[in-house]
Parts: sequence; structure tokens; C-alpha cells
Amino acid sequence: MPLKFAHDYLYPHVIPHHARFSANRVICGAESLTWAELEQHTSQVANALIAAGIRRGDKVCLFMNNSLLTFELFWGIIRSGAVVVALNTLVSGDTLARFIDNSGGKLLFVDEDALPIVEPVLGSLRDLRREQVIVAGASDGWCSAEEMIARADKAPVWVDVEPSDSINIVYTSGSTGAPKGIEHSHLARHSYTFGMGHWFGFSRESVTLLATPLYANGTWATMGPCMYRGGTCVIMEKFSAAGFAELVERHRCTHAFLVPTQTIQILSLPSLAQHDLSSFRVLYSAGQALMPKTFDEIGEKLRQAEIWEVYGMSEGFCTVIGPPDYARGKRGSVGKPMILDDIRIVDDRGRELPVGEIGEICGYSVGLMKGYYNDPAATEKAIWYGPDGRSYIRSGDLGRFDADGYLYICGRSKDIIKSGGINVFPTDIEAVFASHPAVSEVAVVGAPHEKWIETPVAFVIPRLGASTSAAELMEWANGRLGKFQRVSAVNVVPHLPRVTYGKVNKPALRAQLSQSIP
Repeated sequence: MPLKFAHDYLYPHVIPHHARFSANRVICGAESLTWAELEQHTSQVANALIAAGIRRGDKVCLFMNNSLLTFELFWGIIRSGAVVVALNTLVSGDTLARFIDNSGGKLLFVDEDALPIVEPVLGSLRDLRREQVIVAGASDGWCSAEEMIARADKAPVWVDVEPSDSINIVYTSGSTGAPKGIEHSHLARHSYTFGMGHWFGFSRESVTLLATPLYANGTWATMGPCMYRGGTCVIMEKFSAAGFAELVERHRCTHAFLVPTQTIQILSLPSLAQHDLSSFRVLYSAGQALMPKTFDEIGEKLRQAEIWEVYGMSEGFCTVIGPPDYARGKRGSVGKPMILDDIRIVDDRGRELPVGEIGEICGYSVGLMKGYYNDPAATEKAIWYGPDGRSYIRSGDLGRFDADGYLYICGRSKDIIKSGGINVFPTDIEAVFASHPAVSEVAVVGAPHEKWIETPVAFVIPRLGASTSAAELMEWANGRLGKFQRVSAVNVVPHLPRVTYGKVNKPALRAQLSQSIP
């Protein structure tokens, strides 16, 4: 009789496995859980969800900041066979409502201090009702997350899932327009397990510092491989440079994913040299390229740490570059494709281009998304089909390969602003400004910024006869935008530069903003 094989290498199996074999922990502030305790707690979460009617494939939303409870809920949802929909806590209530409606979430877990954002939009939600909102640290009149979990069975949970089943949905849209939910499968998450896990040298001795929110796709890149190998995860409730240095020293952290803005803050910390950071050996940077000055400063102040930079998309492909590549003189490149990723360069007619020629970057990976959730039209628009029929994701970025297979970014075909490692869509900001009665036309572009790398700046043509000021417009719009979308400056102008067919010439606007805005 042949051996029976099951798909027991997926993430729902990780926690019960390491509960038996690992002595490591998950740590957040003064709290911590052993793997065995995490097994019990996530089983209780899963049992609580199942008792509430959640079934395999159902969507469960989290609108919560980092905490040990958030971590338990995140992984308990996955262990129940459901799909975790962790939502950006910086968005406005209207955007939150669009995300929840699009996902079809059957439950929503929120922090108590997020209720002022959640409560006003409950009446506008298509399916979710007040009784389906579960509050951490609940006040009177709300279902308590802690009580819901405490009542649940502690028995181990085993829900069969297939590699092709969905594990999570990540939303990337800004404050307006149709939301785009990136739907990942259980198998797709192994692109990090075996990709990042290989390059960044994760083992059971690894201690990864989760310095980014659990709702951020990049957090998976260090959380996933560390958990898969039974290491230790240290969760930052809220990022600060001082907190980062203190946690690395206290817990002897070895790995961290940081966006360049966070790295700049750490390097600027006056007391950095007073901390023992000798354990910290891998700094994984993504979101946008490190500025040369920042790269050099890491080498001076964090000499023991290897710098690995990743270029890619949450939709599911990436390249990686690190010390062996820098030694070959490839600094300035974004490296080579991750393990078994495939990247092609195509022209505007969809024809593949040879080495050295510039075109749009398209990528394929085991980590490729299943699609934009509930949006087949947007999914199809994002695909380039290779000669063999394989589907690649269009990046919207322009690049070229050199003769050694290294990819170089040559510009963006889209006007996305990358601020603090977060993609900010100018059209979302422009829609808010355009709704002001004194605004005739608006264009938003990214300007260089010392801290955020790029920051949104608005150019506004006022309506004829309207009375307003740049300061008034900025205060009005920023009060309606998410924190990561707020503009750093407003320029009231009589006209905007244009190309021949009347479209605003955004490169010309960016050229006016050559000086960094502090």
C-alpha cells in the first residue's frame, strides 16, 4: 500500500507543528506566547469563528493595529480555513466601507479606538451588520473579541485546505475609486517561504522584528519564512526608530523588513551607536529604491547587517539584489528574479524585447495572485500573455536587462507616488481636491522628500472668481485624505503645462519640484 500524502506543508500546519518542536516565542511588548501557547490561542480563535458560522473560504476582515491579539486573530482565521482580509488602518471610513463590501467579509474585527471610524459607515455596508462587528477591548453594546475567544473550545483545529485555496486579500486602492483586492493562495505565500527564506538565511534561530503592520503585504516576507522555520517573531505595536533599536538589542533580533523611510529614521537616531545591534544581520528593504546616501550610511552605522533590496509587486513577482551582486558591480540594478520567478520585457504592442532594450516589465511567479478579487476586468487588463500562454502581471514600470540577467528600472509608465514605501495614487488625491467648489483643475505629482522619499504635491487652478488660498485648500483636502495621502504643499497656478493633446504634462511639473521638501 503506498504512503498517503496530504498537503500538510501549508501555513495552517505551521503552528501545530512548531508547538511540538520549537521552544521559541511570539513577542509583543510585555506579552509573549510560546509556540505551544500560540497553538492553543489560534485554535480557540478558529473554533470561535467556526462556531460563529465561518466556513472554509469565507472572508473575515481585520481593522486593527499590531498587537498580540491581532496576530492571534490573523493566524486563527487562516487556521479556520477562512480568508484573512487585513485592512489598512490609515484609510478613511468611506474607503473602509468599500473594502469590506468588495471582500464580502462576514465578520469584522476592530480595535475599540477604531470605532469612531467604523460606526458611522455601518449603515452603508451592503451585507455586514452591527452584530457582525467584533471589538477588541469592547465597550458596552459591542461583541467583545476577548469574550468570544474565551468561550471557544481549545481543541486543536484541522481544516483541510488545498494549495489553490485563498489565504488572504490585500487591498491597494486609495481613498476613492474602485478598490482592488489582491487575492493570494496558500501556495503563493510559499514564494516568500522558499524565496526570501533562502536569500535571507532564515532558520529556527532567526528572530525577526515585524516593524511593519500585519496588513502590509511586505510583512509576509520576513514573518512567513521565520514562522515556517519555527523562529521567533517580535511584533512592533507602532514603529519608532528608538523602539526598533531597543527591541533589536533586547531580543537579539536578526532580520527585519523596512521601507526606506523607516531606515532613514533609524539612521538619524542620535542614540543609535549606544545600542548593541550586533545580532542584526539582514536588512530587507523594499517599497522603493534606497537612495545612495542612505545605502552608504547603512554600511557605516549598521556594518554587521547585509542589505538586500527587493523590487516587485504585491500581485506576485519580484527581483532581489544583495551583497554578492554589489560585489559584481551591479549596484543600481534591482537584481535578478527571485527563485523560479520569470520576468519579461515587452513593448507597447506586447512583443517581447531582447536584452538591453527598454520596455514594460512583466512578471510571473509561484506567488502570483489569483486575481483582483471580484474584478475580472481589472485582472484581465493587468495580464500580458507569453508565447506559451502563460499569464504575466504587467508592472507599469519600464526596465531593461543587461547581458548578465540583471534588471534595471528605467522609469515609471504610471504616475504612482511612492511615499514612505506606500503606493499613493495621484488620481485619488486629485478627486478630493476636484470636489472643492473653488477648484477648477488639479494635478498631483510626487516631489523629493528627505524623510518620505517622495511626497504628494498639488497644483491647483482656481475657479474664475473663487477666493481661496493654498493653505486653506491644503487644510481642507488633508482633512479628507488618508494619512499617507496628505499633500505636503499646494501650488495655486493660473495654468498647467500640457502636451499636444491637452493632457497635463506631469513630468514638467515634477521638474519644477527639484528641491527636497522637508
